[in-house]
Amino acid sequence: MISKVEFQAVINKYYLNGLIEGVKWDVKSNNLNIKFTAPTREMIGEINYSNFNLVDSSVGISNTTQLLKLIGISSGEIMLDYIKNNKIFTKLIIADNQFTVNYALADILTVPKTGAFNGSNIFNLETELNGEIITALIKAKSALSESETVVFKPTTSIDGDFQLELTFGGDIEYANKVSYFMTNFTQKDVPSDFTLSFSSNLLKEILSANKDAVKAKMSINLEGLLKLSFETANTVSTYYMVKKDI
Repeated sequence: MISKVEFQAVINKYYLNGLIEGVKWDVKSNNLNIKFTAPTREMIGEINYSNFNLVDSSVGISNTTQLLKLIGISSGEIMLDYIKNNKIFTKLIIADNQFTVNYALADILTVPKTGAFNGSNIFNLETELNGEIITALIKAKSALSESETVVFKPTTSIDGDFQLELTFGGDIEYANKVSYFMTNFTQKDVPSDFTLSFSSNLLKEILSANKDAVKAKMSINLEGLLKLSFETANTVSTYYMVKKDI
């Protein structure tokens, strides 16, 4: 059994409000692993969810929108199971006290292939994220819904301390802009001036899908990589975003 709300939350961490539809679910020893890549190739990610009560399996999910709709009609605790045709898992069964729904699984070969992060895990800037920061960044992007870029630049506070300025709409000189200032970074070999640009759409959807995190971290490699990692009681989600060329 699994909570419907918790199951939806796990799926939304890769679905990202419809950005990613097709993935492979790998289940081993009650751990669900999902790797995914944004269609634009600007981001790769991975979800690990423990306490997932399904038999060891690898199955294809081709239409996550439809899957979420089917889960949505259930309530409370739900039970998950498979239907097999010979040795092939063909359907995912989702059941509660009122409904039983069948979701048709896809051939794994039809699911988009995912990339894998094989770069350096050495970062120039690292900081913990809390609910206040996550909410503020979502609000900043939402205020400029048409802007697709957030620009990272260093600055200093009134007291002369290091700050990172995140400017939404900052890639267009005469556009409306919203800046948010972040502090409390661990620094390593950080120059006095740099500029990095990332997809603000991806950033917002990742943060929105992980508002339930009890632990969150932002790491930046100044060569052009942004890592976001989140933890809940049963879930670890990690995202790597590459810089935009503007």
